Amino acid sequence: MSKTMTKNLERHSGQSMVEFIIVTPIILLLLLGAFQFALIYHAKITLNYAAFETARTGAVANARMSEMENAFARAMAAIHTHDDTSDDVMCGREIVYQEIENNFVNIEIINPPAAAFDDNNLDPNGDDTIPNDNLMYRNAISDAGLTIQDANLLKIRVSYCYPMYVPYINRAIGIMLTNPLSNNCPGCTGLFNATGTFERGCLDNGRFPIHSQAIVRMQSAASLDAINTGLSGGGYISAVATTTREPFYQCDDVGDHSVKDTSTPPDITTQTGYWTLSAQTPD
Repeated sequence: MSKTMTKNLERHSGQSMVEFIIVTPIILLLLLGAFQFALIYHAKITLNYAAFETARTGAVANARMSEMENAFARAMAAIHTHDDTSDDVMCGREIVYQEIENNFVNIEIINPPAAAFDDNNLDPNGDDTIPNDNLMYRNAISDAGLTIQDANLLKIRVSYCYPMYVPYINRAIGIMLTNPLSNNCPGCTGLFNATGTFERGCLDNGRFPIHSQAIVRMQSAASLDAINTGLSGGGYISAVATTTREPFYQCDDVGDHSVKDTSTPPDITTQTGYWTLSAQTPD
């Protein structure tokens, strides 16, 4: 083989190595990102079902928030359940209860609005309830134009902070969505720059915010006292950003339904050109 051919092969080998070094991180980033968003999509499907079960339970329980939280925990436990044993199912429920307690879940009642319980036309007895019987014979209309039939539609919005398990991508998504305004990249501001919001609280804790809505007709009289029970702020209070810094939970032992916290994923500091990936610090 001539010296010229040998030099050409060496040159092409070096070029291939450079191309491999450049392309491989991009391919890994795309693969990891696709895997993470597939998990998020699966969580969204589960959340849709959990929101429907939550609303259906509220419809027969006077819109009682505590009962809706129980229904949400039962339906959403599938996210944390990995086999069909009773212990694993119960563990999944306990994890969801822990997430509710730490503000990673917010159940908001959109309809009936709080003002409907103070309307004398809808609540002639002054019991802070909305009647559910004989609706076809009732022509009551609230001061805001809400009919008694409309007030008997229970509409909820469920927000959930889904833990992102895929390494590197979990930090990258959080940084990109909360990236502050920078002179180096003025157009790279994240979508969730405001602090004190539910979405920002999710991202600051290594989780991704997902939402779902459900609407059903009430099968019992909605009660303001019932709505104000539970851990989700009575449904009318917006969730605040959590600062627990402990986004993942697991059960202690098989057969033990107590939940323990696991540490936040290791800190990562990587300069990407526009963003520096590092540990998130709640404001």
